[in-house]
Amino acid sequence: MKLLILIAALIVFCSPPLPAVSTAAADDISAGEVRQDVEKTLDLWRDGRYEEVYSRVIAGSHTKEYFISHLASAPRRPACCWEKLQEVRVSRRDEWRATLHGKLGLDAGTGIEFMTRQLKLEKDGEVWKMTMSDVLALAGTGKKVRGGKKKRP
Repeated sequence: MKLLILIAALIVFCSPPLPAVSTAAADDISAGEVRQDVEKTLDLWRDGRYEEVYSRVIAGSHTKEYFISHLASAPRRPACCWEKLQEVRVSRRDEWRATLHGKLGLDAGTGIEFMTRQLKLEKDGEVWKMTMSDVLALAGTGKKVRGGKKKRP
């Protein structure tokens, strides 16, 4: 009996720690969730479902109406399928903030433009949300500057 207790104690104390494996698996899952949420937002945008896109962005300095009208008239929209998002890398700052690095395909009406970008994301409930300014910059709406000119990203 003492031999069994000794063997059990040796197994427990000599086993390598497991948290590194489960932490890596958790990071892979969360990176997958971040990518999935960004792709869902891009799909909604491409489909013209701007109110739903608005619900999936971090509110910025613009009103909902401004955001929706600028997306609706934007010169660029997300491409479809494999062209939409490539070469994705996700960096987590903490459990509520992350940055997605990737190459985004945007349909400019004359063909697909590819842009390599960093998108800042925040988790709100169960959804990873992009910033309003990132979405507007991808859309090519530009920002007003003095003199009424538009500045292109």
